[in-house]
Amino acid sequence: MTAILNIIAPVFALILVGYGVARTPKWNPEATRYFNNFVFYVALPTLLFGKLATGQAFDGVEPLIAAGYFGGSLISMALIIGFSRAAFRLPGDELALLGMGAGFSNTVLLGLPLIVLTFGDNAVGPITTLIAFNTLLLLPITILLIEVSHGRSSQRTLIKIAIAPISALIRNPILIAIVSGALWSFTGWGLAVPVDRFIGLMSGAAGPCALFVLGASLAEYKLAGRPGETATLVGFKLLIHPLIVWLLCAQVFALDAWTTGIATMMAAIPVGATVFTVAQQYRTFVGPVTSSILISTGISAATLAAVIGFLT
Repeated sequence: MTAILNIIAPVFALILVGYGVARTPKWNPEATRYFNNFVFYVALPTLLFGKLATGQAFDGVEPLIAAGYFGGSLISMALIIGFSRAAFRLPGDELALLGMGAGFSNTVLLGLPLIVLTFGDNAVGPITTLIAFNTLLLLPITILLIEVSHGRSSQRTLIKIAIAPISALIRNPILIAIVSGALWSFTGWGLAVPVDRFIGLMSGAAGPCALFVLGASLAEYKLAGRPGETATLVGFKLLIHPLIVWLLCAQVFALDAWTTGIATMMAAIPVGATVFTVAQQYRTFVGPVTSSILISTGISAATLAAVIGFLT
């Protein structure tokens, strides 16, 4: 129990500090956006590039981790869509967002620092694999489901959906850092000492700043109505998703305990903010999505502690 607290307590203390500071008059939403830009465009990409550029991050990475994790994500999506269609009789676009929320973790701001703290720096390779495919796979599927539910399945719409992963790669600094770091590693040139030290200094800020800005961002979310749908999404994300991923990794693909632990823990991470972005873009199901992000992040301190205890 002490070992678990040593991992969970400092992580969620940083989130709580960010939340508390953002609720004071000395802070405003504009400050959160600027801080988030530093984390998203500078600190985390620098950390990921530095870890991957050495060419050692992917050593020993089990390729089937992607099959286990995203197989679990897709099964969770299908299950919550089927359940919610029967229980709540929701329209297709809302079902699509429920499905995305059930399988889309907050991989960057919470998953990356927490899993590295739990499993060590060697976990960066598997983590980056999951981060990359998280957007490239789950986002187009969700957009496709929404567009079809709106009756927009024309050739133009399908082309738009097909290029969504490419667009995400071009505009997303996290994905750019992953790809460029991996490509640099193939050159075998390594990193010059000044560059390596710069990356080390910047990387030291990445984890704490990411957790702080996550807390500050949560201060902007508000609880909305529709508690049934919100509770269903939170339950699927924090319980069903990691359970299915663990079953696939441990029982179906027989992956080693370390790889299974990383995939399961990433699945136990709360709902990612990208789900809110998609809900806002389509102006649907925004209330339950914001509520689920806030609630799932709050109670994940307890559920993640249980997951770590189970895995270790």
